[in-house]
Amino acid sequence: MSVLVTGAASGIGAALMATLGSDAIGLDRHNAEIVCDLSDPDAIASAVERIEGPLDGLAHVAGVPGTYDARTVIAVNCLAPPLLTELLLPRLRDGASILVVSSIAALRCDWSAAALDALIDGGFAGLPDHAGSLTAPGAYEVSKAAINRWVIRESAALRPRGLRVNGVSPGPVETPILTDFRASMGADRIAAAAGLVGRHGTPEEIAVACRFLLSVDASWINGIDLRVDGGFHAVRAVAA
Repeated sequence: MSVLVTGAASGIGAALMATLGSDAIGLDRHNAEIVCDLSDPDAIASAVERIEGPLDGLAHVAGVPGTYDARTVIAVNCLAPPLLTELLLPRLRDGASILVVSSIAALRCDWSAAALDALIDGGFAGLPDHAGSLTAPGAYEVSKAAINRWVIRESAALRPRGLRVNGVSPGPVETPILTDFRASMGADRIAAAAGLVGRHGTPEEIAVACRFLLSVDASWINGIDLRVDGGFHAVRAVAA
């Protein structure tokens, strides 16, 4: 199973690379087989030329937190995956699996489906207008809600080829950017999440869920957002 993994150099991406082994092709800004800045559409197009097919899977793991500027957050988190997918479609086998790592933070976004569609459909050309109206922390929530919306739309659009598109939404995970989330979302909020379920997740726990959705074992799963949060939302729902 040949799978391209973005964000492969650290965190969840590195854990997924490890569990996939020699089947994985890594893409990241640094220290990866394919080096690419996912905030730059020209760099994405150039990287695609260096990716050999056919591919059995495409895992969009790369993401940046709300400590980055709004333009970068939107570009990397919700515009790069659709563009990279579009460019790689000819190299994906029929029946291949596409995965996006999102976030439970998407549930805090109050944008309508139509507004999220407009953000995705505008692509990089519409980025200046959208980024100018958002703060960086707000852009993170919007970017994750938008990519969840894209998962649903793309799963329906690619169904005739037998391509599956799914998302995984982790809660807080012990990765190098957890410090950034404490800064952008508030240390108390991140600590409270751990308090509800006992701890934060590990990259390996998220990677296992990702690998499952990429595999043939998940052949009848399409268009879902799998929350891997230790039961965070279940505990909150019961408490409410």
